[in-house]
Amino acid sequence: MSHIAVAIARFDDEAPFVRARSHARDRGLRVLGEWCPFPPSSLPEHYQARAVVWTVAVAGIVGALAFFVLEWWTAYDYPFNSGGRPLFSWQVFIVPATEFLALSGAVGGVIALFVAARLTRLNHPAFDFEEVMHASRDSFVLALACDTDDSANSAMALLADAGATHSRLVEA
Repeated sequence: MSHIAVAIARFDDEAPFVRARSHARDRGLRVLGEWCPFPPSSLPEHYQARAVVWTVAVAGIVGALAFFVLEWWTAYDYPFNSGGRPLFSWQVFIVPATEFLALSGAVGGVIALFVAARLTRLNHPAFDFEEVMHASRDSFVLALACDTDDSANSAMALLADAGATHSRLVEA
């Protein structure tokens, strides 16, 4: 083969799917996609949501600090005598900055979630496969990259040994 092929397989249960995924990673095969009706019980480390949590925290803190600086700047640049209080009345500035912390953290979290879940694409070529269309309802689907004829044969054998109910090789 001079171009890449995709070995795509459908599994009815979670156990054979997880077994095939781990065997493929152990043999050095590149996993192009994994589609499941629910999250598998043994999620790999790249599915961790730590990036989203840190993005929410950083966006919230940066947003609150930026809003606090904006309030401080406007208090001096546009002074307003309100009951004889000093211009930098930080006690009053804390409440709106805290509200903006929550708002900016939520917006940052939604943006991070969309980016981490790769939901910014309107169409993905994987949805042209019939197996992927059924993955959200009743089956587990695994797609492996095959660069040569030998890797295609070994990928198909691996998927069959793991317990795939249906597998095929697609020229990409």
